[in-house]
Amino acid sequence: MAAGLSFWGIFIFGEKRMTAEKKEFSDAIHIEKILPGKRWQVFRLITSIEDFPNYMPNVRKAEFIEKTKTGAITKWFVDIDGLPIRWKQEDRFEFSKFSIYFKAIEGDIEYFEGVWTLQPGPGDSTVVILNVSIRLGIPIFEHVVADVLRAKIQKNFEMMLHAMEEDLIRHRYQSVDGKPSTKIKGFVVMGHPYNFNHLVRIFKVFKPDISAITPDFLMKIFELSPAYLSSDIRDYRSECGKIVDGYFVMCPIIPDMALLNPEIVINKVLDGCRIGERLGAGILALGGFTSIVGERYFNKLKSQVKIPVTTGNAFTTAMALEGVRKACQLMEIDFKKARAVVIGGTGDIGSACARVLVNEVAELVVTGRTPSALEAIENQLKMAGGAKITATLDNNRAVTQADIIIAAASSSQTIVDIKYIKPGAVVCDVAYPKNISYSTSNRDDIFVFSGGLASIPSPFNLGFDVGLPSQHILYGCFAEAMILSLEERYENFSEGKGRLMPEKIREIQDIGEKHGFRLAPFFWGDKQIRPEMISKIQARVRSA
Repeated sequence: MAAGLSFWGIFIFGEKRMTAEKKEFSDAIHIEKILPGKRWQVFRLITSIEDFPNYMPNVRKAEFIEKTKTGAITKWFVDIDGLPIRWKQEDRFEFSKFSIYFKAIEGDIEYFEGVWTLQPGPGDSTVVILNVSIRLGIPIFEHVVADVLRAKIQKNFEMMLHAMEEDLIRHRYQSVDGKPSTKIKGFVVMGHPYNFNHLVRIFKVFKPDISAITPDFLMKIFELSPAYLSSDIRDYRSECGKIVDGYFVMCPIIPDMALLNPEIVINKVLDGCRIGERLGAGILALGGFTSIVGERYFNKLKSQVKIPVTTGNAFTTAMALEGVRKACQLMEIDFKKARAVVIGGTGDIGSACARVLVNEVAELVVTGRTPSALEAIENQLKMAGGAKITATLDNNRAVTQADIIIAAASSSQTIVDIKYIKPGAVVCDVAYPKNISYSTSNRDDIFVFSGGLASIPSPFNLGFDVGLPSQHILYGCFAEAMILSLEERYENFSEGKGRLMPEKIREIQDIGEKHGFRLAPFFWGDKQIRPEMISKIQARVRSA
């Protein structure tokens, strides 16, 4: 797998870059935009002038007067803020160069001439370059209104290109007879630094002296930045030989920012999804705190984007539970007689873990921050039968007698004091950022590991630190999008909050197994838990 970096390209892929060349009366307009379609598709859109009223609201009518093999004579009627403008235009098509030349030959404007140039863009996209020269030709008023009129015309062209982009994306993701479109492929994973220090480490890869910049300034720049394409992931190969391409999109947030202002996260996630759409990706995974949008605001998200989106929580849950089962075997904990605690049991991953554990352990305790949400999951679990169910708001009290602890609460603050955990307990830290497994502790009598991580069939290398101990280890949420892409399952697999059922968790685990995505080795922080460490923990428990 190869990764191509463009970390500092914050305004890349699909963003407009506009300049105004100052000639007499600022008569030049220059616009560039990348559209998500092949050149012949974009060429066809631009030359279908009868459709321009659909793309440019100020165009009242556009029609052909005469057509030839290499051009046309067209007639235009435009209304800009109540100002009617009419002209006749000569169009010339150069198919071999993917260029379209146009020039007004009579009408209200003295001089109106330009060229559309279509160049190959990333993947199947097209770089559209528009250069237009315009001169009103009315003495005295040229100085007064020409610049205003020119700005409005430029905005009209921008709106047109945006509408064309939406049209191309809509057709690209349109299903046929209920089956996913064959025009989409590959995956996008969207991630972010897990704290400020992680952000600085990433920046230092590209600018070693970045520490000279003040933290407040760096944070504000990060906050103001939109989501952007950071890396390409080429030729990712599964264990059964399937190959897929993907992309990593950086969402410029850190957890504290996400908790303080969810609206920032929503807007940046939407930016990232639109990047995925322009790339023609089949599915996008919301990693870390971006999954808040997928859980809490899923309907809003899907009303504004076409690309299938998954939180990745199903495979994350599968890996967390598989890790807990294996750790309990190593620690000789009888699963059927165990007391399990799910911290953050009202969240999507926490509640999913609880729905599985309710039929596997003797006693299950769920914790949460909101009494009403806690009551709802408690009632749901009691109806499922199986384990004895308890709910509480007190994390520290809940863990004192627990054999198994799954920490699934997303928080940058400490969610449980490690001193309350009883010796011999298995602790799965599945939250992001990791809350317990990276904490400083001298406890050598408990089995703590970073949960939800997968061992993957090929290395995942973005060229900078993604907060993982190895390129062969990956977050479950990222892995889910890759698994679904390899399987060509372009759908909203893990969506919303509180909807993950045991059947879906088993399904994604089975598909992952097929492609070589399995439980990762155990890590406590960035250190792998070796057999001798487990023996030491067992010895400490026996001697206590």
